[in-house]
Amino acid sequence: MSSAALSPQQLDALLDILVHHETYSEVQSFRDPEAIEKYGYPFKVSDSEKTDSESPKSSSPLLQLLLTRLVLPAPGIRDLPSEFWSSKFRNLMRRLGETDLSDSYDKGTLGSRKRLASAASVIHECITRGLLSGVPNDTLPNLKGKYDVHKAEDLTRAWDDVVQHLVHGNLVDELFDEFTKTTSIEKHSPAVEAAVDSAIIYIATFLHHLFVLSAEGPYLLKLLSNVHGLVPYTVIGQTLRVGNAGTMINGMVRLFLAKVSVGAISNWLGFTQNAEDGMNLLQRIMSLVLEWDTGDFRKAVDGIKRSKERPSDSHLSAIDEHLQAPREQHETARKSSRQGKKSIIVVILEAKNKKLADSLTEAQHTQCQEYYSAQLAIRDREKLAEALCRQSPDLTTSIVRDGVSVFEPMIRAIHKNVDIRKHLSSVESFLTDLIATSKPKKEDGDQAGSTPTPPSVEDFVALLRRNRQLAYDYLHDFAEGCPELRETWLTWAKDSLKVFRQASKEENDKVSAESKTRSYAAGRVDKQLQDLFIKLPDDKKSNILVAIDAHVQYLSTVEGVSIRRMQRIIDAVDGSEGKEDTSGNMCGPGVYITSWHSLLDRTIVTPSTPRGAPRTGKDVKSLKALGKTEVVASSETWDPDAVSKEEEQTDFDRPDVSVVIDTFQPSFRNLAADMQRGYA
Repeated sequence: MSSAALSPQQLDALLDILVHHETYSEVQSFRDPEAIEKYGYPFKVSDSEKTDSESPKSSSPLLQLLLTRLVLPAPGIRDLPSEFWSSKFRNLMRRLGETDLSDSYDKGTLGSRKRLASAASVIHECITRGLLSGVPNDTLPNLKGKYDVHKAEDLTRAWDDVVQHLVHGNLVDELFDEFTKTTSIEKHSPAVEAAVDSAIIYIATFLHHLFVLSAEGPYLLKLLSNVHGLVPYTVIGQTLRVGNAGTMINGMVRLFLAKVSVGAISNWLGFTQNAEDGMNLLQRIMSLVLEWDTGDFRKAVDGIKRSKERPSDSHLSAIDEHLQAPREQHETARKSSRQGKKSIIVVILEAKNKKLADSLTEAQHTQCQEYYSAQLAIRDREKLAEALCRQSPDLTTSIVRDGVSVFEPMIRAIHKNVDIRKHLSSVESFLTDLIATSKPKKEDGDQAGSTPTPPSVEDFVALLRRNRQLAYDYLHDFAEGCPELRETWLTWAKDSLKVFRQASKEENDKVSAESKTRSYAAGRVDKQLQDLFIKLPDDKKSNILVAIDAHVQYLSTVEGVSIRRMQRIIDAVDGSEGKEDTSGNMCGPGVYITSWHSLLDRTIVTPSTPRGAPRTGKDVKSLKALGKTEVVASSETWDPDAVSKEEEQTDFDRPDVSVVIDTFQPSFRNLAADMQRGYA
């Protein structure tokens, strides 16, 4: 093919490259408190008369696109006052940015924040990709046709067909009607039944990666278990028994948001302004969750200080000084470490006194890294708890109060027509089941001290299948008992789905006749991407094409592997029906899973030795920070390297497409900003 234009497959790969990079770079930018100032609407509007389409271009156009097209128009959220976003939420985001939380590079491991942020980025990437490209407007398939729920290809086809009907047909109306009449969405059609099975497998794969394949999985599970134990379900249930909705809402607000302290009383009386007024129950729960494992990190620090061959007090003091240094000094240290091929510890010590770094042994260097990592973990938790729970003015409580206020009419309607206590009990039972499923399986014949058996993807599939009726029951009660609210949310759902629409095939053919080079693999943005490529000098196109073609092959391979993995899970689940135990697949389908891993694997972390090249996330993804290893009992964890061995056998690296990113990313960001402003 001539390099004068990109093929449909190449356009699709180019869009995938650019969206993948841009979404994560935008997420990472919020480490800087100035990022929210450059976000634009709705957090900052220079002129009260301006709308989002008239405001300056955002530095985070894809995040802004997602927020303005799907989130802000949602019922309740659209009623929030402008100062909620431009003052309260903006200031809270800035406050969080100013905490200067640690980086994975410093710790030498991939922490929980890194894993969760990259997972959220990939989910955001999938949705934004749909907003940019749109869903093709082809002939609508027959949802009543034949779909074999035992074949991965049919489940994938059913999902695509359902999405097409949701965006271009009347399926969303039909599903809302279905929930009004019945408590099972699968009764609508064979396609919907197969699509639900597909969604369950994908969600189960995500949960399995989060709690099993991730080295942080047992730690996150322990965190979830602690939160679950702190929520006062019984008290909430008793409050929900109050017949008067207004009294019930006031009771819930007082339960979670009321403060009783000297500072709160003096502020209320006007004797003080912004004095620290203690914490309410919600903040107490947040604070306990953030700080529950701080004691384990302190024990790790004390253990290093008591060790015989430990670093000197001068070494540890230099690290402590660096912890209190400003953000700019932390960034400079990371940069020096990467460029000089020295560990972050050596850079810190050299900045204090070069002799300190020279006197460090290999064993002491390792202890210094562990000491620094543990101290960073303590500092992060204290800073987050301070920003969310202790600083004045109390933005957290104010934001929650505003949220309760705008959703109060909905809460009143639901409280009047739906037994919320029953569904609160459902939430509690599901979380209990999730926590139990995510723990090692107990098998007959297990000996004390034997390696724990981790749950498989099939275990999470079974979890979702046995609990999906809980969600169906709530949706049925809501749709049947609250017709006005049902119509409100139906209108929002239909309006939201419209933004995913591509032009009809007839309109595409008409435009294609006017522009011979235009194809429609990337949907709405294909012409713009094609134009960006065509305008490149010929000497640059060859390297660009090599990188894009490599990514085309990568996407094709990933999709093929995903189908095979799904089929293995389907076969295992089918074979396990009627049996107590399921098979042990440790990998599931999903292109997004490989995107998630690529973000983690490309993360740069400090060298493990005093001098050497920085490591990547792939080298350390099975490691946990010192302190977290003490939080979870050895009987409740496993070796993630051994568990993921099957995964690694079919793992593959995302190709190097840096030449594509360097060439197109600035122009693509402008393109995304223009689409967000005008949504052309």
